[in-house]
Amino acid sequence: MKGKWTYIHSELLNQTVALDEISGWLFCKDGTRYSPAELARTAGAEIPLAVHLAKKVFGGTLIATQKNNEPGDSHGSV
Repeated sequence: MKGKWTYIHSELLNQTVALDEISGWLFCKDGTRYSPAELARTAGAEIPLAVHLAKKVFGGTLIATQKNNEPGDSHGSV
């Protein structure tokens, strides 16, 4: 079965990400991918850039995210 794709440009990553609306997988142009379970764990929150880069380098599974509301926070998010 073919996917139904939605493409989104991420300003933070300066790349396009593709969401397969049928399978729920999110694929980044840099090769990083997020499963439907990982995306569900974000509860709609943006994924911090540091987390994305760690996943890109080391792989693994995203188990949780935490929103940082501290003033002056320099951590970007996807």
